[in-house]
Amino acid sequence: MSEFSPRTPEEVFQNFKGRQAGINKALNDDVAMFFASCDPDRENLSLYSNADGSWVVSLPAEEVPPELPEPALGINFARDGMKRGDWL
Repeated sequence: MSEFSPRTPEEVFQNFKGRQAGINKALNDDVAMFFASCDPDRENLSLYSNADGSWVVSLPAEEVPPELPEPALGINFARDGMKRGDWL
């Protein structure tokens, strides 16, 4: 995950725009890779996107700063019990 800390409104917008692109890429363009990354045998996986538009499925950070929202945990648990389109 990126350590970049945006300071201006333009940097905040670019950071948001890149992260939004990463989530869109995972859910639309890289669906097969995203689906394969969400192994139901692993624990509490979360989808993260980076400011450069890339994405990663991994365990959540041990501690989240209080000003950030908690990540949604366990995106992988219901994967095999649902239709692929419904799960996405």
